[in-house]
Amino acid sequence: MPNDVDLSRAVSHALRHEPWVYELELDDEGWVSVDQLLTAFRERGGEWRTVDRAALERMIATAAKRRHELDGDRIRALYGHSVPGRIQRRAETPPPELFHGTAPAT
Repeated sequence: MPNDVDLSRAVSHALRHEPWVYELELDDEGWVSVDQLLTAFRERGGEWRTVDRAALERMIATAAKRRHELDGDRIRALYGHSVPGRIQRRAETPPPELFHGTAPAT
């Protein structure tokens, strides 16, 4: 199985830069079916045949930066898209309390 760094790079390539190489079609918000992504990886052969949903979940959970998002049976890259067109974001209601960490001036 590919390590988490290689998997993250491949997922980013598929969802941010060249989804057509993987025969994926992103929706207007950048989502694609997890099953479609896994099928595309398995078709690459070799160690990519062993990638499963658990590997995607682990890669997302242990990443130093939050680059990808899973929601039910779909996945997307959160930023950095270079695909033609524009990825739309759905407006969300913020939670009642928000926090922002700011370093003190030195």
